[in-house]
Amino acid sequence: MEKVILDVDTGTDDAIAIMTALRSPELEVLGICSVNGNRGIEFTTENTLRVVEYMGACDVPVHKGCSLPMVVSLTPGRRKEIPYTGPEDPEDNVHGDYVELPPATISAAPGNAVSWLVDTLMKSAGDITLIPVGPLTNIAMALRIEPAIAAKIKRIVLMGGGCREVNITPTSEFNFWIDPEAAKIVIDSGCDITIVPLDATHAAAVSIEDAKELRRMGTKASVVSADIIERRWSAYKNWQPMDDINTVPVHDALAVCAVINPAVLKNVVSVHVDVDINGGASDGQCICDVGKRNKRDVPNAKVALGADKELFAAMLKEILGKQ
Repeated sequence: MEKVILDVDTGTDDAIAIMTALRSPELEVLGICSVNGNRGIEFTTENTLRVVEYMGACDVPVHKGCSLPMVVSLTPGRRKEIPYTGPEDPEDNVHGDYVELPPATISAAPGNAVSWLVDTLMKSAGDITLIPVGPLTNIAMALRIEPAIAAKIKRIVLMGGGCREVNITPTSEFNFWIDPEAAKIVIDSGCDITIVPLDATHAAAVSIEDAKELRRMGTKASVVSADIIERRWSAYKNWQPMDDINTVPVHDALAVCAVINPAVLKNVVSVHVDVDINGGASDGQCICDVGKRNKRDVPNAKVALGADKELFAAMLKEILGKQ
């Protein structure tokens, strides 16, 4: 089993990612860290606790992380408002404030996620994979507090950025845009990094028929995942319709599946990646030098430009459909 730590800003696709990781026999989830992102830290922590308790995995600790990005919110005019106004807004149906599960009766572990990450990684044998699927604030803060953890991280498989696909501004993907400095710190860390960007998650979009099949499986995880996929599909039709109108991306779960079976990612290229942190129109842009235009820059990450749609759907059904 591969030891993993998830770092999440739990809304809907994070919830499926967490359930997939908890149900996979190939992964040992050591803990889950929450971070500000899709919603504020109180919401993302509560949502994470709800998923963990619903899955009967109360032995997996949830650690409450950073409530704000590292720098971006300090610069007047730089931090834009997230364009979600409330659950009654049709475009907000992607997430809402709470995942539709019973309120948690369990609590987050004492202390903060950043300190726990540092302590856990420094005590490890260098055998822990990090799977961050929200803004990278917690991971970047841990690297700033104790740079030595970089040598202790087996690898980082993160969901974020986009080479050709974007979703929050004309140039940027949501997770990188929320905390560009954190994304740059992590990518520049020297760790073994695989980026699962929107290019891959859109290529692996899940169909409504897949959701119906998950529902027919009848397990706790598959039924809730079907509900989430259908909710996301309804919202995406209004907000960001896919080329195939009957599909919707489930971004974060693809990163988890990529740890379980790397073959789910396609066209993985080793390139130099940078993040725009200058506060202008391209703030938060993930810059992938796929054409190797800058001869001085050496590759610092592997980036998946595609994905195996059929394999991804099959993995979700196999893992979430287990009793």
